[in-house]
Amino acid sequence: MKYIGKMLLGLCLCLLVLKNASGQSDSLGIYVGNVINPPNDSARAEALQRLVAMRDPKTFPFLGAINGKKIYLFRGKSVTTGEAEEIDGKELFPLYFLYPEYKPVNDKAGKQMKTSTASLEKANISRSDRLLLNPVLPYLNLANPDPKKRSIAYGQLLNASDSTRITILAGALNLEQDQDALTAGKEVLYQMKLNIAASEQEAKAYMDSLDNNWGENVTVILKEYAATGKVAGARAYAAEKVAGFEVLQGRITKAQNLFSGISLGSILILIALGLAIVYGLAGIINMAHGEFMMIGAYSTFCVQSLFMEVLGIRSDLFYFVSLPVSFLIAGVFGLILERLVIRHLYSRPLESLLATWGVSLILVQLARSIFGDLTAVKAPSFLAGGWQVMPHLILPYNRLFIIGLTILVVSLTYLMLYRSRLGIRIRAVTQNRSMSSCLGVETRKVDAITFFLGSGLAGMAGCAMTLVGNVVPDMGQTYIVDSFLVVVTGGVGKIAGAIVSGLGIGFLTKVLESFYEAVYGKVLILALIIIFLQFKPRGLFPDKGRIAED
Repeated sequence: MKYIGKMLLGLCLCLLVLKNASGQSDSLGIYVGNVINPPNDSARAEALQRLVAMRDPKTFPFLGAINGKKIYLFRGKSVTTGEAEEIDGKELFPLYFLYPEYKPVNDKAGKQMKTSTASLEKANISRSDRLLLNPVLPYLNLANPDPKKRSIAYGQLLNASDSTRITILAGALNLEQDQDALTAGKEVLYQMKLNIAASEQEAKAYMDSLDNNWGENVTVILKEYAATGKVAGARAYAAEKVAGFEVLQGRITKAQNLFSGISLGSILILIALGLAIVYGLAGIINMAHGEFMMIGAYSTFCVQSLFMEVLGIRSDLFYFVSLPVSFLIAGVFGLILERLVIRHLYSRPLESLLATWGVSLILVQLARSIFGDLTAVKAPSFLAGGWQVMPHLILPYNRLFIIGLTILVVSLTYLMLYRSRLGIRIRAVTQNRSMSSCLGVETRKVDAITFFLGSGLAGMAGCAMTLVGNVVPDMGQTYIVDSFLVVVTGGVGKIAGAIVSGLGIGFLTKVLESFYEAVYGKVLILALIIIFLQFKPRGLFPDKGRIAED
């Protein structure tokens, strides 16, 4: 009988709680309705005052739309609009319901409705009524459509003096859908509760919650608590947690350095691949090779402008068109350089070096005169964000794309050199130009094609570079020295050498930059390569047999 009585009492309490929650929800609905369709002159102001006093996160999207003067009526319900989109030459806005749930307005096919604001009935709320929202303005960003702004709003609650901030934050997190924003919000919630925890057990429980949540600032929060926490017994536990996090963070940093090194190495391989082929074939130190990369980057910028500003096509298609276009345009520039300048300077390395250096200066100044000092290419939307391997370890999609592109380009170059008649001719001219000419190989034609291919590969590298940096006239000069180091270290004209030395130099650069400044890192890399060449002057993969003797 005793247990039955307790069960009945518990059931009554649950019913009472549900009744209160339902009653509050009904009240919110009535007040929202009175704001949209007030029965008399004073009802709207009274309803707003009630909603402000209740501070329920469910109403924040509604109140935010009123404050932003973006509230409309659609089928008798209050709606707001998202960011404008240009569709078929018209500016259309996606629609969202505001209460009881912030969600898209869908048509019968289940797709989100988009319309012009002229077709919507605007709910005119006076300025005096909007001023009633002042007490809750700091909280309205908790319902902002942008997850990053919501994350910032959660953090701002730490400094709020409102005694109900924990309740408001907990209510907002119950509605949160974005995982990153939820993690950031939970971290703030657990930190606020940890700071007011009165017992050691309670403080440890919130530290464990912070540990499981593993937000971005967990180490800083626990460090602060270990130094100045209210509960003395829990400080040692916080210090123990911090030590564990620092060990884990060190491993994550090593993994990030490894990935960054592979990414940088992939870029160096893309640039050095064409240089290795050209240098191996003609023995020309082409100082303008970096500018072909710059030409590829500006080609990508021009294709983007053509698609978005001339043709009005706002899609990621432009980038896939840019890859072959940058290859062709840079290749044509390389072909022109070979025909007009380099063809007359074969077997004259010093003159060819000076001539190509002069050409590079002309190309840089020409690009500066046409495009200015700084432009940028908008990265495709599908390359935004990254692959989260584990918390705090995210591999950006744009870097992964560059690594994949490098693998594809290296594979195609290998097939061209070792599985095609053109490749046989290029290798024959590289090994013995005179003998190839005697056997009927048109060496001048092979030279021109090789310059076209080498310059085109640099142009494709420039297209890839737009994903990770701005487009500037002297961007090629940043990588030309590293590219020569890759070619010399790997072995002249060797694809395998370019791959191994490119990855090695990229990885060592990132590791040394993590310990020293970037400049000192470069100096150390250069010193290591000089020492390496003392023992292996022909690089990692030197020619063997009669070819080496020649």
